[in-house]
Amino acid sequence: MVSRWDRRSQADGANWLEIYGESDPVSVPLASLFRTDPSQEFAAYLYVWTLGYTGDAPDRAEVRLLFPAVDRWRVKDVQALVYHLPPVQEEREWRTALAEDLNALAPAVGPAGEIAANVTPLPGLSAASAAIAHLKMRSAPQVGRDAWFVRRIHRVVDGAPYYGVEWTLPGKLLQQVGTRVTGALLVQYFTAEPVRGGGRPGGALLSHARLTVEGGPVDLPAGSWPDDATVDDFVMLPLSVTAQGTDG
Repeated sequence: MVSRWDRRSQADGANWLEIYGESDPVSVPLASLFRTDPSQEFAAYLYVWTLGYTGDAPDRAEVRLLFPAVDRWRVKDVQALVYHLPPVQEEREWRTALAEDLNALAPAVGPAGEIAANVTPLPGLSAASAAIAHLKMRSAPQVGRDAWFVRRIHRVVDGAPYYGVEWTLPGKLLQQVGTRVTGALLVQYFTAEPVRGGGRPGGALLSHARLTVEGGPVDLPAGSWPDDATVDDFVMLPLSVTAQGTDG
């Protein structure tokens, strides 16, 4: 596990962005991603980001995690979340929304809001489902028109392809969770052989954030937000993925 962080100083304070997670994950054979056996081992990794800002809550915040797509492995994004520390100001409304989300995960979640002890043997419910249910309970719910959301993205950085996930956090959510916001992405790695051979070793997970306030955006930690951004515009977490055999 490693972590990286960066900060942009401003006249009225400082904004920062940090990311941490596994720098040496292990990929699984592609066939493992399609197995439905609940007893199948679920090899997944969680990457966590935190951004902090000073002053009033901005109108919107955006965070990106980008994985290099140049080596002999790929990333399957499984679950995205935004952490919060209860109780928030509108706790009753949040609990109602969260309860509705958790009802859709039954029978993975028990009546007390805990993962069922015998969740793995249940027919049709895999270890992946249990992990997703666990993270869902810790994540801020989507509430009304001010809900946070994510989308899958593909970008080219310094001539190399990357793909990943982008979070969009509305100002009302930021007012609830505070000026230090944390999110995470659960992923699996799987082997992927390039058609033309080769494949660049190493690579890095790139993280970038932007706060949008009245009058324009404020980048975190520094740099721009265009699609042709350079690596220097990102907080980088080095990745070294061990590709397993593809016959499993």
